[in-house]
Amino acid sequence: MSTSILADLANAVIELKLEDAERLTREAVKSGIPATEIVLKGLSVGMREVGRKFEERTYFLAELLMAAFIMNRCTDLLKPLLEKEVEKTPAPAKIVIGTVQGDLHDIGKNIVIALLRAAGFEVYDVGVDASPSKFVQAVREASADVVGLSALLASTAPYFKDVIAALEEAGLRRGVYVMIGGPHATEAFAKEVGADVSCKDAVAGVDRAREYAERKRANVARQ
Repeated sequence: MSTSILADLANAVIELKLEDAERLTREAVKSGIPATEIVLKGLSVGMREVGRKFEERTYFLAELLMAAFIMNRCTDLLKPLLEKEVEKTPAPAKIVIGTVQGDLHDIGKNIVIALLRAAGFEVYDVGVDASPSKFVQAVREASADVVGLSALLASTAPYFKDVIAALEEAGLRRGVYVMIGGPHATEAFAKEVGADVSCKDAVAGVDRAREYAERKRANVARQ
């Protein structure tokens, strides 16, 4: 039953059917499916397919924006539940997060931000289509511990490397933990661009940030 609802929800996103997506989101909640599972196995699956269609030019910017609007509406319905499902971290950190230059996608980023804040992290959102200099400025001003880089498209994922290079040039790279996320953010790609870790989904992003915060707290305690 849960598999069928989530598959139908993914298809509603792909087919750009707002009312169906909202109805299926509510049905999934009533069926007892965890909010994180609804996002990861329903909404995100549909959004990844929309991104693929956009890259293949069978969908265009209007369809991409409509899918993003649908996912935002559905995640708004889930936000209170998502916050309850995330464990509070005993070691919060300051995190700068944004979608890299050339990419207007903010769905994955916004989900991660909601979960990070629910977990107790102090989050600074630099938005979408963010230049390397914008990340550098935010990291410097916030004295950030972690940088989260997001990209939906294969054509924009390589800009992860530009942000990391800018952090190095500014003398900030050694002081921050760099996480990358999105459909193309594999462990191999993380190594290629110089990131510390890749995150397969929003929950993994929170887990990696928490692990880093706990390691940092332990190191401080030993000093």
